[in-house]
Amino acid sequence: MISVCMATYNGQKYLKEQIDSILCQLGDNDELVISDDHSTDATVEIIKSYSDDRIKFYYNEMPKGVTHNFENALLKSKGDILFLADQDDVWLPGKLDALVDFMKQGDYDVVECNCALVDENLNVTKDCYYDDNFKQDKPVWQNFIKNSWLGSCMAFKRSVLLASLPFPDKVAAHDLWLCLFAQIHFKCGYTPQVMQLYRRHSQTVSFAGKKSTNSLRYKLSYRTYLAWHLLKRTIFKQKKY
Repeated sequence: MISVCMATYNGQKYLKEQIDSILCQLGDNDELVISDDHSTDATVEIIKSYSDDRIKFYYNEMPKGVTHNFENALLKSKGDILFLADQDDVWLPGKLDALVDFMKQGDYDVVECNCALVDENLNVTKDCYYDDNFKQDKPVWQNFIKNSWLGSCMAFKRSVLLASLPFPDKVAAHDLWLCLFAQIHFKCGYTPQVMQLYRRHSQTVSFAGKKSTNSLRYKLSYRTYLAWHLLKRTIFKQKKY
C-alpha cells in the first residue's frame, strides 16, 4: 500500500492540479493523506469536492506550521511506502511506479528523484533541479550545513518513518530531519530521472532564491539542537528499526 502525504494551507490556486496529478497514479488500495493547517481560503472545499475514498482528509492536530502539518499527515498514514507531496507541484505521469521500482531494485529504504523547476504557470525555468554533479551520498555533515534534499522528491519505507518519529519540537524543516536521520541509519538512493514539476512562486513557503534572514547565531543554535536530537535518538535511546 502506498501513502502520499500532503500538507496544505491556503493552497487553493494550485491544489487541484496537484491532486489530479497524484490520484491518477494511485492504485485502488492506496491513499492520499491530506493534513490541512486550518486554511482560510477554499482549500478545504476543493479537497472535499472529490468523491474519492482514497483521499483521507484531516485537520492538523499538532503545532501550526508546515513541518508538523506534514508530521500529522504521516501519523495518519497506513502505507508501507510513503511519498511527500507539496500542495503546489505537479507529478509527472509514472512518478509513483518509477520511484517504487527504483526503491525495490536497489533495495533502498529512502529514494530521491530529480525534478524540473517551473514558474507559477508551469513554464520550465530549469530542466533539472539537481545537476549532473549532484551526489545524494555526500557526507552527512555537508547536508547538516546546507540541506540539498527536497522532501517533495522523496519516498521512503514505513520503517524510516517509525524510526524518525516524533519530529523534534523545534525542527523547522521536516525534509532536513528526515534526510539526516536517513543518511545515518538507512540505505539511500538517488535517480536523476525528472519525475515532477517543482513550482516556484512568490507564495511558496520556502521560496528558492529568497535570501535567508536567519542570523548566524540562530543557524548555529539550530544545528546544535538538531545534532543533540540526532545523538539522543542514535545513542541514548538505541532504538531498533
